Amino acid sequence: MKKTIVLSFLFLISTITFGQTIAISGTVTDEQGKPIPFAFIKDAEHNYATFSDPDGAFTLNANPASRLMATSNNYQESVVKIDNQSSIKIVMKPGGTASTAKVDNSGDVFKTAEIGGTDRSARPLAKFGTQEEELHGSPYFFNDWVHGYAISNSDVIHQNDSYLFNYAKIDGELLFTTDGTTMRMVDKNQIKQFTLFDNKGVPVTFENVPAIDPNHYLEVLASGSNYKIYKNLGTKFVKNDFQTNGITSSGNNYDSYVDEGVYYVVKLPAGQPQKITLKRKSIKNAFAADADKASKYMSAHDSDDVDDNFLKGLGEFMND
Repeated sequence: MKKTIVLSFLFLISTITFGQTIAISGTVTDEQGKPIPFAFIKDAEHNYATFSDPDGAFTLNANPASRLMATSNNYQESVVKIDNQSSIKIVMKPGGTASTAKVDNSGDVFKTAEIGGTDRSARPLAKFGTQEEELHGSPYFFNDWVHGYAISNSDVIHQNDSYLFNYAKIDGELLFTTDGTTMRMVDKNQIKQFTLFDNKGVPVTFENVPAIDPNHYLEVLASGSNYKIYKNLGTKFVKNDFQTNGITSSGNNYDSYVDEGVYYVVKLPAGQPQKITLKRKSIKNAFAADADKASKYMSAHDSDDVDDNFLKGLGEFMND
């Protein structure tokens, strides 16, 4: 009996250790102390990952008993034990080849053929969007290729140091490139979630939520144990509608891509998506199960604009 109790206690301790995470901040540098921007850092045993920012700094929640694995083009892979440290310096040695972070044998999900059409495959991505005077907005989430990683349906992280990504908002496709020019599409049936990092290293996560929209990924504004808040970008192409009779004129003389965001709140673990508007009353109704807590946040931010940042802050507060 005593032995059984001891074994049960040890099992409980191991379960707690496995499940918990700690916030880690650190830097990635070469042997001379020079920062390595956009190195990929991953908890070697779990699906926690990020990229270093342009200054080589990073923050990451990871299991304190695990290890951090860092990869980057032209550097050897570096593995560092966490050992419950909240601050870690990763030093990378030169050499090595592009590394692919994939820990099962399900195959590379970044393998579909290039997109057809001369205009889309032969020109840099940044030419499509705000850089063209005759076109306002962009069909892409970013105006240039960015770093990122994906999580497959089998819950495995996929990342390649040679690949850069973007999201095609109208088509709902995750795109990648190896040369900055030729676009390729990731098989949507293979990916349930992906995270892209802008040129400052700020992450944006997208998730496949067929119950809301089976054709597009949704931007995740907040995610935790209690709630998820999604944004469906709803991007549309609007043709120029300029008209004039020589005296008066109306409409725009340019084509544009316009985002018409639609927002949803999901109460976890199994709540149905609830559509909301950027109005305080609508938001309060979506958090009726935790009305007092939601009201507390809104009262403290009474003068704030109700926008994406407001929802992100509210989501973090409701999941705390």
